[in-house]
Amino acid sequence: EFTKLGQILRSPNPNWNEAAKLVDAGLDQRMPAPAVDALLKMALFATQMLTSPNYSGPSRELLVSRYYINECAFALKGLAKAIDERDTATALGLWEFGKDSWNSYFAIVNRSISPKVGDKLEM
Repeated sequence: EFTKLGQILRSPNPNWNEAAKLVDAGLDQRMPAPAVDALLKMALFATQMLTSPNYSGPSRELLVSRYYINECAFALKGLAKAIDERDTATALGLWEFGKDSWNSYFAIVNRSISPKVGDKLEM
């Protein structure tokens, strides 16, 4: 969904309505867009993958992954505002920022995924 949003924003004549659906926070009894819904799931997954069974507090990797989740949330909120205002330059800048934050999160979490567990997350 985030890649599709980038394609829409880079097109010569962006479909603003379609872009708005991809960053919809889901207020007023609607389900949030997958990118927005993923934020909570990202935090839960990182907590499971990066917390030691001998918990003595959150690890550095967990704290950094949460930082990148917050950066993704910031980018999505800014994207929603820029899309609402039809500001292509700001929306593209925030999309790039969000893409970098998603990829940084994946890089941290991928370190803890062993081949026995499954495939690493795609960046």
